[in-house]
Amino acid sequence: MPSEFSELPTLSELAERARAPSIEMTQRTCLNMSQFRAHMRLLRKVDDNIILRLNNTNTASDQECLAFFRILQTAFMRRAQDIAMCAGEVDRAVQAKEAEQQHAGKRRSELFALRAQAAWVASERSVEDIVRQRSLDVFKARCQFFELPSEFVDFLDQTSK
Repeated sequence: MPSEFSELPTLSELAERARAPSIEMTQRTCLNMSQFRAHMRLLRKVDDNIILRLNNTNTASDQECLAFFRILQTAFMRRAQDIAMCAGEVDRAVQAKEAEQQHAGKRRSELFALRAQAAWVASERSVEDIVRQRSLDVFKARCQFFELPSEFVDFLDQTSK
């Protein structure tokens, strides 16, 4: 019977999934909350797989730690970019709907729905902070001597709440 570890994606497969070339975040995706959430879930599976791999490793070699770090960095940056893009798209849609409402004096329900979407996208930043912290905690436990590059620490500081 194969172990759970043997069924996990390889590091090269995880690196490809972190880049997520097949997952395209578009304006349409950003304005459809179920699609947006589904995309974010897919993108966060990389972290889940890395955590599983790290938890099945007593001590990771320097090369493994570097590979894990690069995958996490790519995944974190991709998700931050997608969340920022969608936040901008939803904000623009809210502004357009507000301007339209001022002129037409109707469509309050559409504006309310867009504002709810904006709040949802904003909450994704909080979820992202939690996912990142969980991933980094496991990474640091297994790669105790790996020092995070200062640019990456700056990125984390800038993209966290």
